[in-house]
Amino acid sequence: MRAEASASARAWQAARALSATCPRPLRRAVRMRLQRATAARQGRRGWLRRLEPVFYIAPAFLVLAAILAYPLGYSFWLSFHEWTLRGFRQGVPWVGLDNYVGLFSNVEFVSSLRVTFTFMAGALTLEFLFGMALALLLDHDLKGRGLMRSLILLPMMCTNVVIGLTWRLLFNYNFGLVNYYLVRLGLAPVEWLSKPAMALPSVIIVDVWNTTSFVALLLLAGLQALPEEPFEAARIDGASWWQVFRYLTLPLLRPTILVALLWRIIDTFRIFDVVYLLTAGGPARASETVSIYVYRYGFQTFNLGFASAASYMMILIMLIMAVVLARLIGRSEA
Repeated sequence: MRAEASASARAWQAARALSATCPRPLRRAVRMRLQRATAARQGRRGWLRRLEPVFYIAPAFLVLAAILAYPLGYSFWLSFHEWTLRGFRQGVPWVGLDNYVGLFSNVEFVSSLRVTFTFMAGALTLEFLFGMALALLLDHDLKGRGLMRSLILLPMMCTNVVIGLTWRLLFNYNFGLVNYYLVRLGLAPVEWLSKPAMALPSVIIVDVWNTTSFVALLLLAGLQALPEEPFEAARIDGASWWQVFRYLTLPLLRPTILVALLWRIIDTFRIFDVVYLLTAGGPARASETVSIYVYRYGFQTFNLGFASAASYMMILIMLIMAVVLARLIGRSEA
């Protein structure tokens, strides 16, 4: 760059020296020609500068394309074909939309959707109630507030595999600590994971324990970003804490609540590992979510075409929910 600058400076000096000895019309033509050459050189240099980030980002995009694009494209292709373990050697016939149409006539898929939405509704309701309570508590100037913030983050630091195995031991009918303390309190032990009526509530309890701290952390960040002036004016006017919370805190906190809701809806809808480790979708498919359903058809019965169609239907439902919530977030921020 310095060499080019010095070369252009020398060229300008030579042009000035030449123009001093030339007639005025020729002098003007030389200057205009030098200006055009300099502008063209700077234009090429600017074009290369604009392309420079592309060369840095391109390797990462190529790796992502190899890891994500091909499997997504191949599974989308499979969703329009019949791929089974018995017949794939004889060919993979085209079936069109039969896999997608067959999903909604499949009682097990409809049941997995119902279980998934029930799980989402129960988990999100409890997480936002407890998360809001924790956020409001930690927003006050309390002694040991920093320690409390650190403690509520402990569940987020555990992997889902560890959480699933630990709670499976805690919920054990014969040797689990939960039933042990229930018996000590004079209550009957509960079949947490082996009774159809209790399997899904048990999974909800584990998910609430695991992710309430995440919701509380997001809501706490939103609370601390709220302006103080409306709250001071409400206190001066004699508003109660419930009126302040209902008419000031909740409306001002709406964008943060919607963002947390977006993250948690996507996370709960695609939950797999905790459910698989606790109940594997049982008993009697009482806790079988859509992810467990896709796994069962894809890797147990090896009907990959049908499983691919179910997974893409699952992606479509998540996209619809995400778009609706994203529009609500945009309206609340406008």
